[in-house]
Amino acid sequence: MTVDPRWADSQPALVEAIRDEILRAPQRRITFARFMQRALTEPGLGYYATSDLRPTRMGDFLTAPELHPLFGGCVARFMAADRAARGKDGTYRVREAGAGRGTLRERAGAALDFEFAWTRADLPDRSDPAREPADLVIANEYVDALPVHRVIDDGVLREAWVGWREGWFAEVIAAPSSPLLAAHLEEDGVTLAHGQRAEIGLAASGWMAEAASWLDERGTLLVIDYGHEASELYGPRRMAGSLLTYRGHEVGDDPFIAVGHTDITSHVDVTAIERAAREAGLGLIGSTTQARFLARLGLGRALAEMGRQPGTDAQAYLEARSAVARLLDPRHLGAFRVLAWGRPGPGGELPALPGFSDTP
Repeated sequence: MTVDPRWADSQPALVEAIRDEILRAPQRRITFARFMQRALTEPGLGYYATSDLRPTRMGDFLTAPELHPLFGGCVARFMAADRAARGKDGTYRVREAGAGRGTLRERAGAALDFEFAWTRADLPDRSDPAREPADLVIANEYVDALPVHRVIDDGVLREAWVGWREGWFAEVIAAPSSPLLAAHLEEDGVTLAHGQRAEIGLAASGWMAEAASWLDERGTLLVIDYGHEASELYGPRRMAGSLLTYRGHEVGDDPFIAVGHTDITSHVDVTAIERAAREAGLGLIGSTTQARFLARLGLGRALAEMGRQPGTDAQAYLEARSAVARLLDPRHLGAFRVLAWGRPGPGGELPALPGFSDTP
């Protein structure tokens, strides 16, 4: 008996679990957000629940912390400035939301010279809900992996659900699952063109509210990810949306291939998460690109200092220089958005933090 290659390339138990949910559903379909959630985070089966090698050179993609320790050093300088700005003299509490394997904690922590406590909320979230308020919540390439709904303008707004047809997952176009989808676009101030597809991250906005609740009364929320304002994200240049898949460092656009073995991401709606932050009582400290953020935090100086050290291995320096070039490349990692929010003080003031201005 010939095995369908789509089963062989996927996590069979995960495919069966999602299929069974679809077939039990009243209309035999589930939202794409639900499919994406289970494909990525199903305990013991989902993409992020089965391997620590995903965000590595041997895995499927490479995040900035894995690229080189110099990135962690820049984040450490930001943390030190944030701690000083709040006048913190005790343990600095960091809560990281991440889909990686703890490399940022390892590399930023190694560059700190003060006491800190670092906890993680992984995908899936395995963290202890009983936690102290955080001084800093940091999300590096996390929000893009939160589930999204897929929609299409067909004269009216329609949703692309997930059904089961001819032995595999299939798209089903039907009425939206929630009025929140149309409301999201309306609040963003955008109208889709006829035939345009898009992703709507209701989960990202919900996560922003949750992350704000993790902060202490003067905490900082730092988000680093690839995203755009709504006018660009839903503009005419993105008629097919922004959903992408990653496997073996190759980019694709079919989320129904190698289910459980493939990362699924969507560009972040910056307008929406800024709105969610405001509604959660946070004020914007700064917004910039990753290239500017790292340059202002001394990435170039750190590389030059490494080159001046007599004991620096030539190959190690060349690797560091290559990593810095990738981190600053405006066509790739350098174009990522970096945003920070905080709780305003009694007079509405927010700390001025390095990375968001040319003043050290």
